[in-house]
Parts: sequence; structure tokens; C-alpha cells
Amino acid sequence: MTSKRPPIPSRRRRRFRRPPWRTLVAVVAALGGLAILAGGLVVGLAVAVASQQVHDVSRLYAPPSQATRVYAASGELIASLFRENRQIVPVTEIPPVMRQAVLAIEDERFFTHKGVDPRGILRALWRNVREGELVEGGSTITQQLARNLFLSQERTVSRKLAEIFLAIEIERRLTKEEILERYLNQVYFGQGAYGVEMAARVYFGKRVKDVTLPEAALLAGLVRAPSIYSPYRNLALARQQQHRVLARMAANGFISTEEAAAARAAPIRLAPATNAGLAGIRAPYFVSYILPKLLETYGEEMVYKGGLRVYTTLDPAMQAAAERAVVAGINSARARRLNVTQAALVALDPATGEIRAMIGGVDFATSQFNRAWQARRQPGSAFKVFVYTAAIAAGVPPTRILDDSPVTFRIPGAPDWSPKNYDGKFSGPVTVRRAIERSINVPAARMVAELGPAKVVETARAMGIESPMEPHLSLALGAVDVTPLEMAAAYATLANGGLRVEPYAIVRVTDARGRVLEERRPRRQVGLPGEVAYVMTDILKGVIAHGTGTAARIGKPAAGKTGTTDDYRNAWFIGYTPHLAAAVWVGNDDNTPMNRVVGGTVPAEIWGAFMRVATANHPADDWSPADGVVVTTVCAGSWQLATRDCPEPRREVFTRASAPTQYDLTPRLDPGGGMPPIPLAVVNPADGAIIAPPFVIAGSTAPGAMVTITITGEHTGGTTRVGEVAMQTDAAGRFAYEFRPAVRMPGTRYAITVVAVGLNGGRASRAIVVLDGPPAEPAGR
Repeated sequence: MTSKRPPIPSRRRRRFRRPPWRTLVAVVAALGGLAILAGGLVVGLAVAVASQQVHDVSRLYAPPSQATRVYAASGELIASLFRENRQIVPVTEIPPVMRQAVLAIEDERFFTHKGVDPRGILRALWRNVREGELVEGGSTITQQLARNLFLSQERTVSRKLAEIFLAIEIERRLTKEEILERYLNQVYFGQGAYGVEMAARVYFGKRVKDVTLPEAALLAGLVRAPSIYSPYRNLALARQQQHRVLARMAANGFISTEEAAAARAAPIRLAPATNAGLAGIRAPYFVSYILPKLLETYGEEMVYKGGLRVYTTLDPAMQAAAERAVVAGINSARARRLNVTQAALVALDPATGEIRAMIGGVDFATSQFNRAWQARRQPGSAFKVFVYTAAIAAGVPPTRILDDSPVTFRIPGAPDWSPKNYDGKFSGPVTVRRAIERSINVPAARMVAELGPAKVVETARAMGIESPMEPHLSLALGAVDVTPLEMAAAYATLANGGLRVEPYAIVRVTDARGRVLEERRPRRQVGLPGEVAYVMTDILKGVIAHGTGTAARIGKPAAGKTGTTDDYRNAWFIGYTPHLAAAVWVGNDDNTPMNRVVGGTVPAEIWGAFMRVATANHPADDWSPADGVVVTTVCAGSWQLATRDCPEPRREVFTRASAPTQYDLTPRLDPGGGMPPIPLAVVNPADGAIIAPPFVIAGSTAPGAMVTITITGEHTGGTTRVGEVAMQTDAAGRFAYEFRPAVRMPGTRYAITVVAVGLNGGRASRAIVVLDGPPAEPAGR
């Protein structure tokens, strides 16, 4: 009987079992790798030296040599556009969990090898063969640093040998802590973020020193393939890689198995997806405006790696002034609980179209949406400029009397429309000039109906509005969506005497060797007749001097217009001097209403604060009358040419086509003729009253009489004329004016003088004094 051999214990079976073919391949590959490594160190040295690939490690601090540089008009560098956007942090500010996570997955023997890790290479080969996929790389952190800084990403033997020698050289010159610090600040994490600090900000919206263990593990897992493991692209795959990192950390004793389990179960709260490419740039909103144009023209490879030199129109001092004005204005509005969270400002040279400043929001780090050119909002009464410019071009004089009384327009196929004024009141007969200065809605609607909406659209187009516009009567109230950049450019046509300029931001682009790739010159075309632009500018000067825009006074000639939508969702001020045009918008991104914010308050305040600084070095030039402008004196009331007997002469400007040709020949007695005075009563406010602005000055006199109201403020700082208005009474002889000081100073003594001149030349005057009393909410429109 043949005895049977006793069974071999299971452990012995495993020990002597024929290795699977994959294991054999791995062993052979490993032995071959060691042989190559042994001989390659010597060969690599020769190759590296021969090809001059041994670089000075001081280049660790050098910026990318082929970054695109963006320069301001002054020559100052305002941005570098490159793929490797980073913020350097010392290794002491990188928490241990972040360092340990990277070491665990990338180079667990970092502190024991000398730049090259043969054991790590063998281990990586074994794991990759066992898993059937690339789960671990063979390069040490030092090798990766050498490759990232000095070599290309091509996979060749010569490049690998040079990488090994450079790693040894780096290890010889730098300490382990220095190498780790440079690596953690250089490595790419995706989403435009280079280095752990920028990665933490992009993915989690926090500093790297504040990242938690689960967050550190997720970031470390991105290093091998940022685009594949991006949590924005595939969160499940990113979590799977995070779990691998946590397992390696536990295996290396960096954390306990319990800590690893807790970290795997912890939720990941990502910051909103963004790109780090524009963070930290001076004037980021301006750069974000030119970047799409550069990418469209030259492509990403050239923009981010081609070493372009981009010379722009930006004025750094104006940009800084704009940023300060916007931030201060919004902070002030928040302090007043006005529910204003966002703003935009854009300024350009009206003679050339060069954009000098652009602020697209309160904080670029919080929101990269550029409201200066990407947001389209209704301009409200700021659109009336196009209505009345069309009227002046059609021969309507500033003295034309318009009817501010209730009206209903019947529109075929649409509901009837009855426009209302901001204050819900009606003023009766008003001149064009006064209707603009007080931003009265009903006369503007009547004017659109008279001209035809298509004419208004045509004029807006000629001045620079490019957004879609429908020819409706509601254009009178700004029922069209436009951008601040459009509005600034359109108003610049008036500032430039009727010449329309195309706004631009890039003057010249050269390649890395200085060859000019593109060069821009101002592009001008006639938008309006010069005399029309001058007359409109003269009227808009009154808006700032004593109209709805007094908060925008800057101490030198300036013109502008307020704008407010009926629901307080948008408020604007657009204005200009002969040398600079600027538009300001305020509102909320979610389109919620503000707390009664109008164009004459927050936007005018921001505009004034910016322009006072931006134009400080500009001469106090005024506009010179263009050919075809008639500057003359007319008699208030009849608005004909004044004679020496006119009781109320007024300076007025006209186009030649609209200028009066007849004299006011109303019979009047000479001063000694005893013309009886006309009746005049001021019913509000009472003489000696203590009252808080705004307040209404109202009374009655002869029907059709011209009433001039002058307000002088007396305070500790002196006496100043703070308001002067003129108006024509209605058929019952009534007049009313709401006084809103640009800056309220409690304790001010207001001296109010009312002078009335009747159609027959009779005169009357009254004087009262009131005292500014208790506080009131800010006013203006």
C-alpha cells in the first residue's frame, strides 16, 4: 500500500506556489529598474552637464519667465497672467496634517532618502502592477520639484536622468524643510491654484493654516491628477482618492485608524467653483475686462505662456480713487441701512475713449462678476438725456414750455399708460430746462410721444448705446437694459462736443521679443451736431448746480444726470467734465429693492467722491460754445429776447434753429411809473419755523408769473447760496418747490427770498427765515 505524502501546510503552499505572471513581470521590471538606476546616475550626470540642464537652485524664487505682463498707461505693472498662480507661505504656516497628507501619498520616505528613493521606485512598481493601474508614482518630492522648476514634462530617458541628478543637487544645497516648503508652494492643485495656500482658498475658501484633516487629505489627493480628481468634476472620485490618502497616513503613523475613519465620514464643504487666475491682481475688474479679448485674439497658450506685453489705458491713481469711492459709498449706505450691497463705476476719457478706471463690484475676491460691463440694468431717468437730446436736435429750445399734468396714453394692443412723477405731484407748465433739472417724468413722456420713440432710439444709438432697444413710450422712464460702460460712453459724446468715441482698454500688445502684434488708436465719428451737444451739456450742468444731482458737485464745471427706477432696484449717476466721463450704478445682485435710494444720493455721492480726486489735476475748463450755438439773454416768462425793460432777464443757450428772433415787447411802465405790485403769498414754510430738510416752499401769486426762489444758508462756516430756482405759476397762480440740500448741517439758518414777476411787469417779493431742526432721512433724487 502506497503511503500518501502528508499535506503541505497552507503557509508553505503560499510560500512555494508559482508566482503569478504579473508578479514575475514586476520583479523583472524592478530588477531592470535598479540596473538602469545604478548606471543611470552616472550617465545622467554626464547627460545633464552636457546639455546644461543643471540649473542654479536660486531659480526656485524666480517667477515664470514667459508670463504675460499687463501694464497701466503709466507703465506700472498691474498684472501677470500665467498658469501658476500662487501665494507663497512658509512651511511653518502649513499645518502638520497638510504636510503629512502630501508626504503619505507622494513620498513617505522623504526625510530618509537623498533625493532619489530606490525603495520607493520598487514599491511604486509593485503597487502599480498589483492594482493593474497607476496608483503611485516613483518620483520623490525632490524629483518632482526639479521637474516642475527646471525641466519639461516629456517622458524621455534623458529627462528622467536629468531629473535624478537635479534632485540630488537640490538635496545637497537645500534642507529637507526648504525642499518641502518649495514643493508645497509650487505643486499644482487644479482650478488655476498653485501651492497649498491658493488651493485651500480656491477649494475651501480659507487659509491653508485652517484646513482640517479631511480637507488636507482631499487636497493631497489632487496632486497626482488635478483634473481627474477634481471634486468639482467628480466628487465621488475625489473622495475615493481622499480615502487612499487617509489610509496611507494611518499606515505611516501620522494619524490613528480612528482618526482616518472619522475623516472619511466627515462631510466636505467646497467653496463655489472659481478659478484662481485673477486673484491678487491690481485692478482685477479691469483685467477681467481685457482678458476675454486677449484670449479670443491670441488663445490660452499664448496668453498664459507666451510672454505677451499688454499696454493698457488704465490710470492707477484713478482706479484707486474709484475703488475707495465705491467701497466708502457702499459702507456708508450700509451704515444708513439703505439695503445697498453692490456698485459699479467706469470712467473714460471723452476725447479718446480710453478707459481710465473700472470697478465692477465692491469686492473682487467675493464676486468676480463685472457689473461695469456684464450687468444690464434699467437706467431710469438717466435715459431722459437721449429723449431731450433728440428734442434739441429737432429744434426744441430749452425754454419750450411742457405740460406737467396727468395724461394717459392709449397704446394699440397694450394697456393704457399713465406716467407718474417721482413725488406723485404735478407742476403744471415747466420749461424743458426745468423738467430736466428736476427729472420730471410726465413732460419726458409727452416729449417721446411728440418726437416718436424711434427718434429717441436713433439718438441713443448715435451717442453709443448698443444694447437692444424697443421704440416704446416707456423709453422716457428708461425702460431699457444698459451697462454702465455704455452709459459712460454715450454721455462722453456730449462731453466731447458731439464726437462719439469707441471705448477701449488695450493700447498695444507685443510678443516676448517686442514685436508689435496690435496697436490701437482712438476711433471717432460724429454722433451729434456740436451745437446740440453744447446745449444739452449746458442744461445738464444745472442738474448738478441746483437740480437733483447737487451731491455730485466737484467745484468745477461738470454736467450729469440722475437715474432711478420706480421700484428702487437701480440708481445711477452719470456725469462728465471736459476731460473725464464716469458712470456709477448701485443696487443688489438679487434685484431686491433698495431703501428709497435714488440717483441723487448714493450714486451721486460716489461719483462726486471719485471725480473730486480723479480731476484734481485737471484744469477747471468749461465747454466753449460750438459753431451754431446762440448764447443770449431772454426775458423770463415770455422767453423772447430781453430788452432793457425786462424785469427778469435770463442767460440762455440755443441752437441757431431754435433761438428766439423776437424781442419781448410787453408794455411795462418804467420804475417811476408806479406799476402796482402783484399779489404774493408764501404759505409754507412759516417765517421763523424750525423745520427739517427736505421742505417745500409754496405759495401763490399772479397766474403765469415767473417766480424765482433763492435760498442762502448761514452756518458757522459762513454764508453760502445753496439753491436758486425759477418756475412759472400755473393757471391758479400757485407755485411749489421742494428744497433738498446737498449736505445737511443741522443748525443752519436758511434765508429764503421769493420774487415774482407778472406778465404785465408787476413785481412782488417776500423774505422768510427758517432754522434747520431735527434730523431727517437723506434726501435727493
